[in-house]
Amino acid sequence: MVVCVFGCQRQIGEPVDVLPVAEGVPVRNLEEETVGYYDPEVDYFPDKVTIRHATQIEIEYRRHYKIAKLETRGMGEEFEFVLVQRGTPIPAVRRDALVVQVPLTRFSLGTYRYGRASEMLGVVDRLVGFGNHTHASVPSILELFESGKLKRNFNVEAMAERGSEAHFRWYFPGALSRSGTLHRLGIPGVPMAEELEPTPLARAEWIKFFALFFNKERAAGEAFDRIEEAYQQTRQTLPPVDAKPKVLVGAPQKDGWSIHGGRNLGAKLIEDAGGQYLGSDNPSGEASVKVPFEAALMDAREADVWLLPPSMSFGSRLGDRTVGDARFSFVPAVGSGRVFVGHVGYPNGINPWWDYGLVEPHLELLDLMAIFHPEARGDRELRFYRRLQGRSASAK
Repeated sequence: MVVCVFGCQRQIGEPVDVLPVAEGVPVRNLEEETVGYYDPEVDYFPDKVTIRHATQIEIEYRRHYKIAKLETRGMGEEFEFVLVQRGTPIPAVRRDALVVQVPLTRFSLGTYRYGRASEMLGVVDRLVGFGNHTHASVPSILELFESGKLKRNFNVEAMAERGSEAHFRWYFPGALSRSGTLHRLGIPGVPMAEELEPTPLARAEWIKFFALFFNKERAAGEAFDRIEEAYQQTRQTLPPVDAKPKVLVGAPQKDGWSIHGGRNLGAKLIEDAGGQYLGSDNPSGEASVKVPFEAALMDAREADVWLLPPSMSFGSRLGDRTVGDARFSFVPAVGSGRVFVGHVGYPNGINPWWDYGLVEPHLELLDLMAIFHPEARGDRELRFYRRLQGRSASAK
């Protein structure tokens, strides 16, 4: 179980259909109100955020609307969202921009990573759909499922019936937000591309982008300041080490081997934790890159540690295809029992990394420090990772 180091909020209620009308000139963002009398001279967003780490986000503020631009790193796709304060006029926008009225009163998540972020921002009570329920670990979201206020295995049509005003999804190349069922049902699809960022803090800063849709800039800014401080302080606690273990990432697949790109935040995490990433020369910034099987085997001969990331940790057969496969007995990490899967509940339990990895990256950093340098951190209980051993792939 992951400890909520930034404080937990419990919001178990039904989403509202009509927001109360705000009176006077707002002194902070209208998080739960609509505008009754629009004044074009009023700044309706006194709370603003600035981006310090994230490389794909650009935010522009106007008086009664804000423009959020995304340009996916290494992919070249551009998305523009025009977020208009409720009760104010819709501005003229470029043809392919998606207009969303804020604050959202109902939203849905296809990417599990924003469950904990929703709790931190205090918007869980507006959640009307949550992808695959088996990946939920946030207490307030679990209670929504238990009470029946969130349905299990929700589909897009069901989310439309419940009035979802925006659906936050994994980013996949191919103009996700402008195609398919979402477009037909009139639900803006918001591509969350945080995994393309080059550092853990750049990924974590996407909580600010998420907050734009709820006018929660003040809460997001304060939360990210704590996230940034926790990560930087944790990184500084690693004592000087004589040698950095060589780290292999990923596992074999049908047409190759999946690794982190050498310019991806996964590579940066390994570096910050005192490891030497064997895929550091790969020029990609993607979280998952296919490389030839033979090339990965060359790296595997040197691997002191083998990491199987959370994105690959579904199903019990992962162990059979790695530590349980006699063909990989030559890998030093297998012989020394230093193979780890990023799923503390492996193979069938809940994995809190999906909820907490975004907003508490220092916990993953602590895990990796303990894995890479057990002489300094070996007494720490792992929060996200679990050791695999032997032909049975059982956990220590």
